[in-house]
Amino acid sequence: MKTPLEAPEKQIAEETSAKSQKPAAASVIDTSRMSKGQREALELAEASRDPLDDRGSFASNLFIGRYDFGRIHPFPEQSANDRAAGEPFLQKLEAYLREHVDPDEIDRTGEIPPENFAGLAEIGAFGIKVPKQYGGLGLSQFNYGRAAVLLGSWDGNVAALVSAHQSIGVAQPLLLFGTEEQKRKYLPRVAGGEISAFALTETHAGSDPATMSLRAEPTSDGSEFILNGEKLWCTNGVKAGVLVVMARTPAKMV
Repeated sequence: MKTPLEAPEKQIAEETSAKSQKPAAASVIDTSRMSKGQREALELAEASRDPLDDRGSFASNLFIGRYDFGRIHPFPEQSANDRAAGEPFLQKLEAYLREHVDPDEIDRTGEIPPENFAGLAEIGAFGIKVPKQYGGLGLSQFNYGRAAVLLGSWDGNVAALVSAHQSIGVAQPLLLFGTEEQKRKYLPRVAGGEISAFALTETHAGSDPATMSLRAEPTSDGSEFILNGEKLWCTNGVKAGVLVVMARTPAKMV
């Protein structure tokens, strides 16, 4: 019996084979009349393309009517060992939410109570993916996703707090790009419950970061950066002790 996936997969294979026999198309984008900002925006967009191969990502193919199911099917299964590793924390998290987090009260007051910050920190909710050597739980992305589902099913406010803290906040950028010195300095703090915030949006910049105007200029001795500009929103900013701030640096600085 045929499955619904067979036809699209055959189409993809045929298209990919035909494409490989054709010479690469030359760029049709004329940048000669673009402003500096427009060129930078284009370069940023091009640099963000899926580098896996010339087929692009699953999502990018949707825009041309092609469904590359090989990218998402079968969906990766979590191993039994990894699932078991996350169970103790997830059980603690569920019990804590049920016993101590009142979603209706948070909605009425517009505030997450201080005791909830302390309680979530105590069970490790602010350092789910932070390695154990830096004071976190060292759990996988799978288990982080399970925690996010649990948080979101109970209270969206707490889910946003915890998610932003360790996805766009300090923890994830440091895990991906930070130096060892930076990791030792900041990861134990955010894993222990010091809230992390994220500042990107400006009056004319948000989903289009190439239009940011806030600048980061190095001091004369190069030991610090001075930020000049204004941010419109700052996720978790009211409660944060450390922030990730998106800014422009001088050309060729980074």
